Amino acid sequence: MTLQGLADRIGTTPQTVQRLETANMTVSTDWLEKIAMALEIRIVDLLEDKERRGISMLGVVGRGDRVAVGDIDDEFTLDIPADDPVAVELTSAIGPYKAGAILVGNRYRGQDAANAAGRNAIVGLKDGSVVLRRVILHPDGGGMSLVSLESGGDITHGPNIAWAAPIVMAVFYEK
Repeated sequence: MTLQGLADRIGTTPQTVQRLETANMTVSTDWLEKIAMALEIRIVDLLEDKERRGISMLGVVGRGDRVAVGDIDDEFTLDIPADDPVAVELTSAIGPYKAGAILVGNRYRGQDAANAAGRNAIVGLKDGSVVLRRVILHPDGGGMSLVSLESGGDITHGPNIAWAAPIVMAVFYEK
């Protein structure tokens, strides 16, 4: 939208819009309301932190802990405590998580994957597969093991981990 277009919608001049935009003029709540109405958005949308991130939805998790990568081509935005967030959606209950939950993890790569030790994590293996497991770091420096969250599930010793994203948030909502 041009300065003129916005000015016409809020009943002012393009010069005033430019001053509002470049902070050369104090923006009152009245101006925010007019601009929000003209843009058909909420006032809070004008004030929100633009650093919110879209989280890549990697896929869905069913029985067997495997993530079906690529089944979901989706992204959602949520303020979360993570530098490199990834997420999966559960199609069935696994371990402490309900079916329908979206698990968000903070991804660590390479040597930093050890930051997931002792935690449930979304884990990317070097063969390209992704699993949801508990990451165990061996105290003698003998590597890691991945433990299934399902009762009677398997344990993988010395897996080839590309990255691990310890769960930092579980989101569950009714659809």
